[in-house]
Amino acid sequence: MIHHIEGGYANTYLIEGTEGLMAVDVGSNLAAEKIRDVLRKMGDTAVHKLRLITATHFHIDHVGGIERLKEFFPESEVFFFTRVKKYLTGEEKLAIPPLSRWLTGLIPVVTRIGHQYRNYRQSFASRKVGIPLPFLRSCISLGYEPRCELDESSEIPFLPGWRLIETPGHTPDSVCFYNPKEKVLLSGDTILNMEGTGELNRFCCSIHDIENSFKKISSFPVKSIYPGHGTPITGVDDPLKRVKLFK
Repeated sequence: MIHHIEGGYANTYLIEGTEGLMAVDVGSNLAAEKIRDVLRKMGDTAVHKLRLITATHFHIDHVGGIERLKEFFPESEVFFFTRVKKYLTGEEKLAIPPLSRWLTGLIPVVTRIGHQYRNYRQSFASRKVGIPLPFLRSCISLGYEPRCELDESSEIPFLPGWRLIETPGHTPDSVCFYNPKEKVLLSGDTILNMEGTGELNRFCCSIHDIENSFKKISSFPVKSIYPGHGTPITGVDDPLKRVKLFK
């Protein structure tokens, strides 16, 4: 089961597995607080314990609330895609999309997101990391120790049946999470849904890479798409075929 938690600019998802739960894209303190409230209602059982916290990429609206969530659930572990380690060690800086992509990709998305004042307030209160701006992208100080060990060849801890798919384009470290049995895709910021049927994210570091990533995930059978921004796409036939691509 997937719980869609709205707590900021990005969607946060809580995934139930047979060995516990995984939180994906905890982008603000509010998202962390909402996860806490959901788990309180579930009760204190082994399968309802938060085991794993992760993100589809290292941007502030997807990782800004992880520290708060760790305060609530200190026994949970934070796992990132292997490439994130390069940001944390300083070996590589966060990639910045071209200016044209900010104008044609980011602004249309931001203007369609509701609760702008709440989002600004929450972003200000959350940990300042993963900001893709020239003078701020070096802000990588974290209040927890993540394990940058996830890749396509490894199983996701505590969540059998799910796998990571590398999908660079929006950022070099972008990934999706996929369950082949349920045919469910958590698309992060590779596929958004601000226009109704889903669209390839125009706010990207590399158009070539994101188009190739879409071709890659299109080879998998998918019944439901849970995007990084916008409403989930469920209850339709072949949702990937409906996704709007670049002209």
